[in-house]
Amino acid sequence: MQNAGFIVHGADSQYIYIEEPSCILRGFVSFAEYAWIAIVCVTILLLFGWGISMIRGSKNDIFMNLRNLMLIFGIVSAAAPIINVLFGDDLFARGCKTEKIYISDVQELLAARDAKLKSKNSNNPYEEIDIYDTGPDKDTWPIDDTTTPAIEIPPVDDDTPTPQPTPEDPTPERPPVSKGNRAIKAHGDGKHTLYTYPNQSKIRRQKGTPAWRNNNPGNIVSGKFTNGAGGIGKSGRFGVFPDEQTGMDAIVKLLKTSTYQQKTLAGAIHSWAPPSDGNNTSSYQHQVSQATGVSLDTPLNRLNDNQLREIAKIIRKIEGWNPGTETRE
Repeated sequence: MQNAGFIVHGADSQYIYIEEPSCILRGFVSFAEYAWIAIVCVTILLLFGWGISMIRGSKNDIFMNLRNLMLIFGIVSAAAPIINVLFGDDLFARGCKTEKIYISDVQELLAARDAKLKSKNSNNPYEEIDIYDTGPDKDTWPIDDTTTPAIEIPPVDDDTPTPQPTPEDPTPERPPVSKGNRAIKAHGDGKHTLYTYPNQSKIRRQKGTPAWRNNNPGNIVSGKFTNGAGGIGKSGRFGVFPDEQTGMDAIVKLLKTSTYQQKTLAGAIHSWAPPSDGNNTSSYQHQVSQATGVSLDTPLNRLNDNQLREIAKIIRKIEGWNPGTETRE
């Protein structure tokens, strides 16, 4: 930022403190002060000259001369207010204000710049923003705190191995449930999602949000990851999971991949919901940080499973989990 001409006074975990850009006009303030000194000196010389000429008998109209001087001083005095009105208030203000900007906003600008690069650079984490997620459905943004609570679905097993909990973060194992109680495949049908069960019965989910219709609370895009995390199909761009718990587990598993573990919380959310997909990424980041108490500059590899699950819950809320209707076919 200093190379771009900004004067940086410091930074903390969330903000960068910079001098107000209009401070580049300080040179004009100094110029105006010197101009006034020059005008006063010229006026004194003129008055002295008039006085000498009148002593020598010259017929000068002192009142006309004073009127002209007052006119000159009036025009010069009115210049600054006129410029302020034309180009913005307090353009020639003395002193420099200090403003704060979010570090995450700077990261957004950097990411937008890097997204335009044609070649990939493995050392630049901002080029990895197109991994899995496209962010919340536009019809559900911004998120209202009065979102309808989700329907609780009994926990079930999935086909993928569950990571063993560490001693400092114990995670109780879910009881095994018969696979006959869960869908084995699913696909999108317009704005509906159709689930097929082992006995070939079907359930159609409609209305509600895509996250609910697809049992995909993180709105994770279908691909190798969703297939390996218990996914049973896709609806549009999004993966479909057999139940909500599997979808929640997928969020945590994705946050524990090396791609995300090497990022800060701000960088991880930026990758999850980049501005290029129409997301309000800055708001998304601050909602997650405020709800979990984790600062945006905290690396994800320092968070335990409990903290990652809390982040997953906030992602579920922001992405929009609003139940619709189910019909059996």
